[in-house]
Amino acid sequence: MIHSSTMFVTNKQIGKTLKLMPILLLILVAIDVLFLFIPGFFGGAKLNGYVAIAIPVLVIAFYSYVGYPLFTFDAKSDVVKIKSHLALSTLFGKELVIPKMNITDLDIDLSGIRKKLIVTFIKQGKEVSESFSITILSDRKLKKLEQAVADIHREKSPKNLHLFI
Repeated sequence: MIHSSTMFVTNKQIGKTLKLMPILLLILVAIDVLFLFIPGFFGGAKLNGYVAIAIPVLVIAFYSYVGYPLFTFDAKSDVVKIKSHLALSTLFGKELVIPKMNITDLDIDLSGIRKKLIVTFIKQGKEVSESFSITILSDRKLKKLEQAVADIHREKSPKNLHLFI
């Protein structure tokens, strides 16, 4: 028996935090730029202006490392739905909706600098792969995703396939 609760994994609860971060960073940049116009601030130290440069660089580095941070994996039905997007908008991101029977392989790659879920499936008669960043998943959510992947592998194993002759 496959437990449907393990077939759904999401980290959407971190979305609020990720939405507030750009606002906080923008306030820091504005304060930093404001301090440029206050002569002798910080005792004349030349620190002003660097935060305005460092923050966008750190944001770019963060998203380069993490990819799309919000992740949802839903395999409760015969169709697997995987969605990965930015916290501020679903405009930037990717989504895959694929019947379970079209999936030829599901793999969690923890080897590189980024953790990712690799889905290999049949699309228009060809085998294609799509990867989704799971770097920002907590250890508990990662274990849950690993269990869901194992459940799908078990579902698709030859002993569970019924052959009608």
